[in-house]
Amino acid sequence: MALRLIPPPPAPAAQIAPCADAALAAALAQCQRLVDRATAPGLAFALDDLSGIELPEPAAARIDRAQLRALASLYLAADLEAPGIIAAVESLAGLSASGAIQVDLGGAGPLVAAWWRARHEQMTAEERNAFFARLFGTSSGPVSAETGRNTRFEDRMFELAEALVKLEEEGGMNPSGGIRAQSRVRSAARNLSHNLSDHSGGATAFIASEVMKTLKDAFAVLSHPAMRSAFHARDLWGVVRGIARAGGQLQLPDAQPYVRRGKAGMILISWLADRLEAISGNAPLVELADPVIAAAVDWLEATLALADGATPAPSPATQNGQPASVWSALAD
Repeated sequence: MALRLIPPPPAPAAQIAPCADAALAAALAQCQRLVDRATAPGLAFALDDLSGIELPEPAAARIDRAQLRALASLYLAADLEAPGIIAAVESLAGLSASGAIQVDLGGAGPLVAAWWRARHEQMTAEERNAFFARLFGTSSGPVSAETGRNTRFEDRMFELAEALVKLEEEGGMNPSGGIRAQSRVRSAARNLSHNLSDHSGGATAFIASEVMKTLKDAFAVLSHPAMRSAFHARDLWGVVRGIARAGGQLQLPDAQPYVRRGKAGMILISWLADRLEAISGNAPLVELADPVIAAAVDWLEATLALADGATPAPSPATQNGQPASVWSALAD
C-alpha cells in the first residue's frame, strides 16, 4: 500500500520574514562583511587613548581600502537614520521602561530590555548625526554649528555616479566605454577618494563596527515576529510606524528611497575601495557589465527622489534626562 505523505502545517504568517525585512537583512550582512574586512588582523588602527581622539580625524595619508570599506557600511547606516530604525528602538525601550506603552512585546521583550540597559554604551542620535555630517555632509537631525560638515561629498558622489552612467550611455560596442569615458570615471573616483580621505581617519573602522552592532541589534528587535504581532504590522517599517505613533510622532519619511540610496552608495564606495590602487593607472577601471553601473543609476534616482520629495526626518531620540554616553567625547 502506498504511503501518503502528510505535508507539515504551514508556518504562521508572523514567522515568515517579509521581503522588506529580508532585503534589509541582506544589506546589513553585506555591510558587516565590509566591516569585518576593514577590521581584519593586520589592519588594526591606533586606539591607545580613545578619550583624546576627535573623530573623524583629517587623514594626512592617502585613504586606504580598509577605511573605504568601513565608510561604505557607514554610508548605508547614515541613510537608515532618517527612516528611524535606531530611533524607533530607542523610543520603544524608553516607553517600555517607563510603563508608558501597553503592548505585549512577547519574545522581543528581553531584547528591548537589554537595549535599555546598554543605552549609555551606544552613540546617541546627536552623536551619530554629527559623525555622519562630518563624513558625508548630511544628517537626519540637528547638528551643532561647530560640527565640520563634508559639504563636497554629495557633489563628488554625484560626479562618480554620473560618470559611470555615461560610460554605459556612450559605450557603444566598446565593453569598457572608451578612453574619454574611462578618464571621467577615473577622475571622479580620484576626487571622491580624496574627499573621503580628508574627512575620515584611522578610527573610522572602529566606529563602523560599533554602529553596525547597534544597527544589527535594532534590526533584531524590529524584525522580531512578536513585534509585527504587537503593532499589527506587515514588516519592519510597519513596526517603526507603530512605535512612532505610540510615541506621539505622526509623520515619518518614506523609508524606501533612503534604503535604495544607502544600498547603492554602499556598493559605489565599496567598489571604489576595490579599485583604489588602479585609480592611478591607465587600465580601464570598470566594464559596462559591472553591477556598479546599476548601483550608480539607483543612487542618482534615489537622491533625486529625496531632493524632490522633501520628506520630514524623525526627531532625534531624547536621553530622558540621562547622562550622555561615553561616545559624546568621540563625536564632538
